[in-house]
Amino acid sequence: MNHSTMNQNPLNKEIILNLVKATGVSAGELVLVHFWGEDEDKEIANHFVAAVAALGATPVLLQQSRTINRDIFLTAKDNCFDERYFALFSEFDTVLDVFTYQPIVLGAQLPDEQMALYRRYISQLFYKLMECKRFTQIRIPTQANAAESNLDPQDYIQRMTDAYDIDYEALKTACAKAIERFAGAERIVVYTGTDCVLYFELTGRTWHIDAGDGDLPCGEIYIAPVEYRTKGSVFFENFYLNEVKYSNITLQISDGEVVGSSNPDVWAYFTGLPRENRIVCELGIGMNPNVTDLCGYTVLDEKMAGTFHIAVGANDMFGGENKANDHIDFVGCGRMEVVV
Repeated sequence: MNHSTMNQNPLNKEIILNLVKATGVSAGELVLVHFWGEDEDKEIANHFVAAVAALGATPVLLQQSRTINRDIFLTAKDNCFDERYFALFSEFDTVLDVFTYQPIVLGAQLPDEQMALYRRYISQLFYKLMECKRFTQIRIPTQANAAESNLDPQDYIQRMTDAYDIDYEALKTACAKAIERFAGAERIVVYTGTDCVLYFELTGRTWHIDAGDGDLPCGEIYIAPVEYRTKGSVFFENFYLNEVKYSNITLQISDGEVVGSSNPDVWAYFTGLPRENRIVCELGIGMNPNVTDLCGYTVLDEKMAGTFHIAVGANDMFGGENKANDHIDFVGCGRMEVVV
């Protein structure tokens, strides 16, 4: 089977250099380029290695090829990857987890004992990698990665490439200025549609900037509002849920929880969630100037300049207190004001 992404790398050397710099890689660091891809796509990994070196850091490349891993773990023994192997990864300052297709998936069936060995290897490896000072995942715009977006592959590739090809320093500056607007604000109100108003309380919570060292492609500021204090209603002209596009949707929110919707199918979805997954957990503002329209792929949509997004579910990873097993974003357009 040919596992190649069947696609030339749309990210040129300049884009990759700017991207690596934006992740925070700096001189003197030891950086692991953790590459998920086949030999046919290895030029992509080489560009990341060169970019790391150009910034004065030390690159080390580890390739996770489905084809190679299939052959390795078909014959590997229990003692092939012991503690000495995993201890090597404790030395890295930064991990750039670069993938041309879905990570971890082996793409082939092995005997149960060998598959268990592969799963154990992946589990121990990621446990070590997550201990590093910085861990950044980078989706390469490929036909293989397009499969998760529900977009036409060429449309996906173009949109993702555009979103990566930005002035990261200008983005950081714009994000910082946007946060200044809300500095010290304890309450914010969002106006949408003709008569929908949604109130957020932010007391004690901190705004975060995503301008390259967080989710990629990047471009947003976001905050975890105080749980159980969000209230009102919010309107979305386009509302994407489980790859289905709905039009002119209103959500009603009380005590931080989604308690109703103008659409019975949307409301049926929310009623099927546990309560913690219906809690409004995030307020964000898109800041990426190269994301110019909504397409239904949240990775891009929530970064679109001029939009806001709310999310339901988990926020304990960025300053909130709501623990849930999911985090789902909904993107819209409206007017935002500080409540005095």
